[in-house]
Amino acid sequence: MEQQAIMASPVAPMTRPVPARIRKITPPAKPFIKLPPRGTTGPVPVSALLEPLQRIIRHPDRNRLLAEFFKEA
Repeated sequence: MEQQAIMASPVAPMTRPVPARIRKITPPAKPFIKLPPRGTTGPVPVSALLEPLQRIIRHPDRNRLLAEFFKEA
């Protein structure tokens, strides 16, 4: 019986844990879309932000207008 215990596979030695890598924090990229300035009485309503896009979407030549709109940003 003692021989079987000796012949068993050895237990892996305890290893020290590897410290976690410190990741470099990169600042977030600035948005490319130009938003209207904040109103004097408070934030600008979302409908005011979406109005130019809604007018472009309804226009028959919307592909060209959308390309120009996002090229400016």
